[in-house]
Amino acid sequence: MESLVAQRINFIARMATSCECNHAEDKELALVWIAELSAPYEKRFNSYQGKQENNLLGNEVSSNKILGNSDSIEE
Repeated sequence: MESLVAQRINFIARMATSCECNHAEDKELALVWIAELSAPYEKRFNSYQGKQENNLLGNEVSSNKILGNSDSIEE
């Protein structure tokens, strides 16, 4: 399904930038279609990116706790 959506986005973008598409309204409509087709994927990407950032922050907190414990052993 994602492949089909990507193909449609590609096709619409190529048609909008071709010489045959000279009207501003047509180009604007093409951009609206591309935005509508890509919106679900933008949400998924942002969600994935947020999860990755949370994982990195969790790892930093864990490593700081471990480092804090090793400092207390040395004292």
